[in-house]
Amino acid sequence: MLFATPILFTGCMQEKVSTIIPPKSTDNRVVVESNEKNQTTNQESNISLENNVTSLIINKTIEKEVEKIVLSKSVLDRLALSVQSNMSIEIKGNDQLVTEALEVGENWEVISKEDEILETAKEFLGVKYVWAANGPEAFDCSGFTKYVFEKHGVTIPRYSGNQAKVGIKVAYNELEKGDLVFFGTDKKGIVNHVGIFLGDDKFIHASSGGKKVMITSFIDKKFYKNRFLHGQRIVKASESFASL
Repeated sequence: MLFATPILFTGCMQEKVSTIIPPKSTDNRVVVESNEKNQTTNQESNISLENNVTSLIINKTIEKEVEKIVLSKSVLDRLALSVQSNMSIEIKGNDQLVTEALEVGENWEVISKEDEILETAKEFLGVKYVWAANGPEAFDCSGFTKYVFEKHGVTIPRYSGNQAKVGIKVAYNELEKGDLVFFGTDKKGIVNHVGIFLGDDKFIHASSGGKKVMITSFIDKKFYKNRFLHGQRIVKASESFASL
């Protein structure tokens, strides 16, 4: 890239030089030499200023060009893979990528996507139950599960009967945290209620009976254990990451 360097002047004209000539002398060399010396000094000053400006422009240009470095797709792909694999990244040029395994520190714990989903679900404890409500100010049972899963990029159908057909069906003794749990509360064996399994024989749900989002124990509330139909595993258990 070419740059036009402005020509800088120290003034609008050369400065006048006053020189005392001895009486009866016709030698003008003192004046000439003095003028030449001053002109040379001014030229050197101009060159020095121009060099400084040029260096400044070049340095700023280099800084801008460094900011515009474009990585190739292969490097970006490897960069994404390294982040997912808990690797540190060092970029050298446009096509070199050096990675080094990171150690999980004492203050780190490995959490799964299911853990994140459950943490989000618990944030809505106490939010009121309203039939057909989609949140976040109010939920019905399937509106609650759909909202929570979608907050983590998992899209499921709106109604509990359709949600019961997504993922892998699991029995009660196979339930894992993050699984959807389905019930037929009217004894007809048809899905009409859904919650999210927390582990330890508990699940979180928007309860029409409790009028809010709440945690219920299968052990303490035999009603739900007796009406349990099956679970559905939505999120792959292998998808996990480290978090502070």
